[in-house]
Amino acid sequence: MVAERRARETWPPGSPTAPPPWPPRPTGTPPPRAGEGPGAWPPRQPTHHVGAPVATKRKRRADASPWHWLLLIPIVLPLLPPLYNRMEPSLLGLPFFYWCQLAFAGVAAVTTAIVHIATSGRR
Repeated sequence: MVAERRARETWPPGSPTAPPPWPPRPTGTPPPRAGEGPGAWPPRQPTHHVGAPVATKRKRRADASPWHWLLLIPIVLPLLPPLYNRMEPSLLGLPFFYWCQLAFAGVAAVTTAIVHIATSGRR
């Protein structure tokens, strides 16, 4: 098979001794047009729209909820180092810088739980 492919690549097209193109197309079938067949590019445009386009109202995603905005809190808080870039007050010997970041993990868990509980009944 590799030898056949190399032979096809080295022989000039249209040569009487060149092997047929691979894979051979059944006789009587036209070559595929753009957008047809497996892996074709560009994809074929759908033809189910007839006439002028009709304005339709956008459907809201099933998982869209204003509760999801709360998830920005645990994302934005750690991105603001001036809030926690200090040593005092310490907690159990840990500087504020460290225990505040640990508290951010707790805030993230609580916020995620609240959003999950608030949006789980929408399905």
